[in-house]
Amino acid sequence: MNVRIGTINCPSPNFRPSPGKSRRRVTCVVIHCTATDGLESPKRWLCNPEARASAHYLVAKDGSVYHLVDDDDVAWHAGISEWKKVQWVNNFSIGIELVHPNTPGTPYPPEQIKALEWLCADLCRERRVAPEDVVGHADISPGRKTDPVDFPWDDFRKRLKSRLEGTPGGY
Repeated sequence: MNVRIGTINCPSPNFRPSPGKSRRRVTCVVIHCTATDGLESPKRWLCNPEARASAHYLVAKDGSVYHLVDDDDVAWHAGISEWKKVQWVNNFSIGIELVHPNTPGTPYPPEQIKALEWLCADLCRERRVAPEDVVGHADISPGRKTDPVDFPWDDFRKRLKSRLEGTPGGY
């Protein structure tokens, strides 16, 4: 991957192993927000077995990326969800948490967006996920979830498509 992967003191135990450790079919990537402003609390929560919640990746405000669950395992990030008329999105997605309070008007740092762009481009290439299938938690759980609130989807998707076509968007 082209992103900077940070170290974390524990991987998340909150996942279901892929059957026989086979390569899991992934058809979408789901972006979430931690609903916090700092990094330590979500790292502790996502690695706590009592939380029964996780994500494959956690992206800090400074652009550091933490890999919490193997991409071929089913992380518990989506809950009751549906995408393209298929329920239980955990089964066919990769979940990415952004450290962000999920409050309207709170910007996403450029370093974080750039790291997310690189991570999603790598995942889209590797798993053959279309850019329009990189979605928010609110898209797969409408009425139940709001994250990522005020995310710059248009600019993000434009840069993601450019990166996938081999013409990196600028920062």
